[in-house]
Amino acid sequence: MVLKMYTRHDQVATTPNYVGLMMDQVSNIESSKDFELIVVDSIYDYTKKPGSVISQDPLPQTKVKPGRSIYLSLVSYMPEQVSMPDLIDLSLRRAKALLQTYGLKLGYTHVIPDMAENAVLKVTVNGRTVKPGTPIHKGSVVDLVIGSGTGSQPNIPFLIGKTRESALLELNRLGLKIGEETYSGNCDSTNALVYEQTPVYVYGKRTVTGTSFSLIYKSGEELNFEDYIKNLVIDTIAPETPLP
Repeated sequence: MVLKMYTRHDQVATTPNYVGLMMDQVSNIESSKDFELIVVDSIYDYTKKPGSVISQDPLPQTKVKPGRSIYLSLVSYMPEQVSMPDLIDLSLRRAKALLQTYGLKLGYTHVIPDMAENAVLKVTVNGRTVKPGTPIHKGSVVDLVIGSGTGSQPNIPFLIGKTRESALLELNRLGLKIGEETYSGNCDSTNALVYEQTPVYVYGKRTVTGTSFSLIYKSGEELNFEDYIKNLVIDTIAPETPLP
């Protein structure tokens, strides 16, 4: 946008101070007639009034020749948008540098138990998870969830009576592993149900991510698992009791 409003009635003119003014106010300044006013840019700044002048070149109170161009930058009405960069699995240091490159700000970092030490596990803005590539306002504050480098402490799962497939799914979900497997009697992987597990199930007891579970299987035709489970004696430990 160019406002051509100047006359050459003086040999030297002093540039007015337009910073903070709206364009209609700029136009109403009598001395503006001595200059060619050119809007060259818009910058978002939530601390300033949208549409107002945020900077000018030359600066206010500069002695120039009449007819000189004054370049104005205005406060944008809407913040510029950028795409959320992919921060998952990056170190905190690299993630922070990448956020700065995109014009984003690092907010809180929340550390949780996880084997991925100092790696980004989750990215949120205003409490909502944001996926890579999502449009986001430039200058937004981004919070990160970071791994501590230590395993989490899931409760020991109760696997008795589960099929091998179900037991494996449960172990994988909790970040646990399958260890030694023993098939008792005539059962095989197609009809096996978990008869014994190690570590044994204790209500409220926790283990650590990566723990291996040894399983012994029996066939449902050899054993009435419903009665077997009802007669099991299960110990209990307070959930808040820490691991030794």
